[in-house]
Amino acid sequence: MDMEKVTTEQQLSRWAQLIQNRLESGQSIKEFCRTNGVSKATYYYWQKKVSEAKCTVVEEVKEPKIEVPSGWMQLGN
Repeated sequence: MDMEKVTTEQQLSRWAQLIQNRLESGQSIKEFCRTNGVSKATYYYWQKKVSEAKCTVVEEVKEPKIEVPSGWMQLGN
């Protein structure tokens, strides 16, 4: 695995945790940024990256199709 990918994944993981902590604390984004010494642009950048990464993970996980054999009755019938 190349080092750049590892670093990005580590940053995504770190920011995902920071964003979750901010949400749970009830802090505004402005407060969070001031407290943590980051710009709002940086916060929004990583919020978008974390969101995109979550969507990618969800797309990669595919539920197996469950086929119901013909002749089985549906519940409630």
